[in-house]
Amino acid sequence: MTIKTGYEQFLPPRVPPGMWFDRDANLILPEGVRRASRGQVAASWFLSVGLFAVTLGIGYLMWSAVTWGGGQTPGQRLLGLRCWQPESGRLADRKRMALREAGGLLDGELLIGPMLWLTSASLNSLGDLFAGTVVLHDPNQLLHR
Repeated sequence: MTIKTGYEQFLPPRVPPGMWFDRDANLILPEGVRRASRGQVAASWFLSVGLFAVTLGIGYLMWSAVTWGGGQTPGQRLLGLRCWQPESGRLADRKRMALREAGGLLDGELLIGPMLWLTSASLNSLGDLFAGTVVLHDPNQLLHR
Protein backbone atom coordinates (compact mmCIF):
# COMPACT_ATOMS: atom_id res chain seq x y z
CA MET A 1 0.00 0.00 0.00
CA THR A 2 1.34 3.44 -0.98
CA ILE A 3 0.68 6.56 1.03
CA LYS A 4 0.10 9.54 -1.23
CA THR A 5 1.30 12.98 -0.29
CA GLY A 6 0.74 16.39 -1.78
CA TYR A 7 -2.10 17.44 -4.03
CA GLU A 8 -3.55 13.94 -4.38
CA GLN A 9 -5.08 14.26 -0.92
CA PHE A 10 -6.61 17.68 -1.54
CA LEU A 11 -10.37 17.76 -1.97
CA PRO A 12 -11.72 21.11 -3.11
CA PRO A 13 -14.68 22.50 -1.19
CA ARG A 14 -18.20 22.30 -2.56
CA VAL A 15 -18.74 25.19 -4.90
CA PRO A 16 -22.17 26.81 -5.28
CA PRO A 17 -23.58 27.35 -8.78
CA GLY A 18 -22.07 30.34 -10.52
CA MET A 19 -18.83 30.09 -8.54
CA TRP A 20 -15.45 28.38 -9.01
CA PHE A 21 -12.60 27.36 -6.71
CA ASP A 22 -9.23 29.07 -7.22
CA ARG A 23 -6.64 26.58 -5.92
CA ASP A 24 -3.80 29.10 -5.96
CA ALA A 25 -5.61 31.56 -3.72
CA ASN A 26 -7.71 28.93 -1.89
CA LEU A 27 -10.83 31.03 -2.56
CA ILE A 28 -14.29 30.44 -3.95
CA LEU A 29 -14.85 33.16 -6.54
CA PRO A 30 -17.69 34.14 -8.88
CA GLU A 31 -17.51 32.77 -12.44
CA GLY A 32 -15.93 35.19 -14.89
CA VAL A 33 -13.63 36.98 -12.43
CA ARG A 34 -10.06 36.19 -11.50
CA ARG A 35 -7.71 37.24 -8.77
CA ALA A 36 -5.95 40.46 -9.81
CA SER A 37 -2.30 40.05 -10.77
CA ARG A 38 0.57 41.87 -9.09
CA GLY A 39 0.89 44.07 -12.16
CA GLN A 40 -2.79 45.05 -12.09
CA VAL A 41 -2.71 45.88 -8.39
CA ALA A 42 0.54 47.84 -8.78
CA ALA A 43 -0.91 49.78 -11.72
CA SER A 44 -4.00 50.58 -9.65
CA TRP A 45 -1.86 51.83 -6.78
CA PHE A 46 0.32 54.06 -9.00
CA LEU A 47 -2.76 55.35 -10.82
CA SER A 48 -4.40 56.22 -7.49
CA VAL A 49 -1.31 58.09 -6.31
CA GLY A 50 -1.26 60.02 -9.60
CA LEU A 51 -4.97 60.81 -9.42
CA PHE A 52 -4.58 61.99 -5.83
CA ALA A 53 -1.77 64.35 -6.88
CA VAL A 54 -3.57 65.68 -9.97
CA THR A 55 -6.82 66.37 -8.11
CA LEU A 56 -4.95 67.81 -5.10
CA GLY A 57 -6.57 65.14 -2.96
CA ILE A 58 -9.99 66.79 -2.82
CA GLY A 59 -11.30 65.43 -6.13
CA TYR A 60 -9.86 62.02 -5.33
CA LEU A 61 -11.64 61.88 -1.96
CA MET A 62 -14.95 62.90 -3.55
CA TRP A 63 -14.50 60.29 -6.30
CA SER A 64 -13.62 57.72 -3.62
CA ALA A 65 -16.85 58.38 -1.77
CA VAL A 66 -18.73 57.41 -4.94
CA THR A 67 -16.62 54.41 -6.03
CA TRP A 68 -16.38 52.82 -2.57
CA GLY A 69 -20.07 51.91 -2.86
CA GLY A 70 -19.11 49.48 -5.66
CA GLY A 71 -16.12 47.99 -3.83
CA GLN A 72 -13.55 50.03 -5.74
CA THR A 73 -11.05 52.83 -5.39
CA PRO A 74 -10.88 55.34 -8.26
CA GLY A 75 -7.76 53.63 -9.65
CA GLN A 76 -9.40 50.21 -9.44
CA ARG A 77 -12.48 51.52 -11.22
CA LEU A 78 -10.44 52.66 -14.20
CA LEU A 79 -8.71 49.25 -14.42
CA GLY A 80 -11.74 46.98 -13.85
CA LEU A 81 -10.70 45.79 -10.37
CA ARG A 82 -12.94 45.28 -7.34
CA CYS A 83 -12.51 44.46 -3.67
CA TRP A 84 -14.27 41.23 -2.70
CA GLN A 85 -15.09 39.87 0.76
CA PRO A 86 -14.50 36.10 0.59
CA GLU A 87 -16.24 35.34 3.90
CA SER A 88 -19.52 36.95 2.83
CA GLY A 89 -19.23 36.37 -0.93
CA ARG A 90 -20.03 40.02 -1.65
CA LEU A 91 -18.34 43.17 -2.79
CA ALA A 92 -16.79 45.31 -0.09
CA ASP A 93 -19.18 48.02 1.07
CA ARG A 94 -18.30 51.62 1.90
CA LYS A 95 -17.50 50.74 5.51
CA ARG A 96 -15.06 47.99 4.48
CA MET A 97 -13.49 50.20 1.83
CA ALA A 98 -12.96 52.98 4.39
CA LEU A 99 -11.37 50.44 6.74
CA ARG A 100 -9.21 49.16 3.87
CA GLU A 101 -8.03 52.67 2.98
CA ALA A 102 -7.37 53.54 6.65
CA GLY A 103 -5.26 50.40 6.95
CA GLY A 104 -3.29 51.54 3.93
CA LEU A 105 -2.61 54.91 5.53
CA LEU A 106 -1.49 53.39 8.83
CA ASP A 107 1.43 51.55 7.26
CA GLY A 108 2.88 54.65 5.60
CA GLU A 109 1.53 53.65 2.21
CA LEU A 110 4.28 55.36 0.25
CA LEU A 111 7.04 53.19 1.78
CA ILE A 112 5.98 50.18 3.83
CA GLY A 113 2.74 49.33 2.00
CA PRO A 114 4.26 48.45 -1.37
CA MET A 115 7.08 46.50 0.28
CA LEU A 116 4.59 44.46 2.30
CA TRP A 117 2.50 43.87 -0.81
CA LEU A 118 5.49 42.81 -2.92
CA THR A 119 6.62 40.24 -0.35
CA SER A 120 3.13 38.89 0.43
CA ALA A 121 2.28 35.55 -1.16
CA SER A 122 -1.44 36.40 -1.03
CA LEU A 123 -1.03 39.76 -2.86
CA ASN A 124 -2.85 41.47 0.01
CA SER A 125 -1.92 44.92 1.25
CA LEU A 126 -2.19 45.81 4.92
CA GLY A 127 -5.51 47.51 4.12
CA ASP A 128 -6.83 44.28 2.58
CA LEU A 129 -5.78 42.35 5.69
CA PHE A 130 -7.60 44.86 7.93
CA ALA A 131 -10.77 44.79 5.86
CA GLY A 132 -10.73 41.07 4.99
CA THR A 133 -10.81 41.75 1.25
CA VAL A 134 -9.07 40.49 -1.87
CA VAL A 135 -8.69 42.37 -5.16
CA LEU A 136 -10.35 40.74 -8.16
CA HIS A 137 -10.18 41.53 -11.87
CA ASP A 138 -13.75 42.09 -13.07
CA PRO A 139 -13.47 43.74 -16.52
CA ASN A 140 -17.04 42.86 -17.57
CA GLN A 141 -18.67 44.21 -14.41
CA LEU A 142 -20.04 40.79 -13.46
CA LEU A 143 -19.92 41.45 -9.74
CA HIS A 144 -22.78 43.46 -8.39
CA ARG A 145 -24.26 44.11 -4.99
